[in-house]
Amino acid sequence: MRTFRTRATLGGLLALALLAAAADTVVVKVQSSAIRQNPQFFAPVVAAVRAGDRLAKLAESNGWLQVKSAAGAAGWIHAGAVEASRLALASSSSAMKTQASASEVALAGKGFNKQIEDSYKTKNPSLNFAAVDRLLQVRAAPSQVEDFLRRGKLAPFGGAK
Repeated sequence: MRTFRTRATLGGLLALALLAAAADTVVVKVQSSAIRQNPQFFAPVVAAVRAGDRLAKLAESNGWLQVKSAAGAAGWIHAGAVEASRLALASSSSAMKTQASASEVALAGKGFNKQIEDSYKTKNPSLNFAAVDRLLQVRAAPSQVEDFLRRGKLAPFGGAK
């Protein structure tokens, strides 16, 4: 009886430790983002991250999370680019899919999955999906974005008064 109680206590402690570890992990939910030196959109980039990357959450401040990547890069990422990690449960059936590929995660981040996109393409054959894919490849330097915001009298997120 004493052994059972000891095992149950250890099992409970292990479960709590796993839940605590999962709560301190976030997953990148957008196609790509950056870990930045400071909690500001135009701070220097420390490392690039992609959809599905797991980051250890160290602290939180004004909509920004201080994180550390698996590769050891530490810095800040906006909370809107990540979501709390959920425990991945294993299936008793080897035929059941329990994980998504990086491309599936990226599609989901855009609001589409493969089936929805294929269905939409079938219903709208005249639309130019290649142009959308090219548009997703366009990148603007931070200085260009800052200039755009300044000329448009706009403020970066969280900077408006």
